[in-house]
Amino acid sequence: MLTAYEEEMSHKERAFIQGLLEAESVGYFRTLRLMGIIGMGLVVCVGLIASLATPANELEKKFSLPEYILAATCFFILIYGLAIFGKKRFSRKFKADLRDGLKTIIAIPIQQKQFIPQTNSCHFHLNYPGLLTIQVSPEDFRTFAIGDTVSIEFAKHSKTYLGYF
Repeated sequence: MLTAYEEEMSHKERAFIQGLLEAESVGYFRTLRLMGIIGMGLVVCVGLIASLATPANELEKKFSLPEYILAATCFFILIYGLAIFGKKRFSRKFKADLRDGLKTIIAIPIQQKQFIPQTNSCHFHLNYPGLLTIQVSPEDFRTFAIGDTVSIEFAKHSKTYLGYF
């Protein structure tokens, strides 16, 4: 049975969540801007090529530049709308964490201990969804035994790992 309780986040933990939110926003809008530039370039190229083409027979409809521009604009509005909706949906959990300022602390038993010589790092393996292993200090690696419980801190809404004790 896992024991859980809530307490206030420290200033450092709030700053960490704020940094994650800002870094995600910068990368997201940079990608969105790049998609827009590439997409508009493709729209212009296809429009120019299609406007130069003539129908092969009388049954084919002549290319209509105004219809093409309208369709391309509607397509971009749809894509950007979905992208902005997804961004807002993703970031609302981080904003809720910053607004509430609470973290959840769960006591989880250590399933296995592992030292990785290639990276000179120590890890505890846990049986918790979304967090199967954590890197720990060498002192804690020596102190804790398999079966001991370690307290894991998560942001309440986004479930972001904040640390252990």
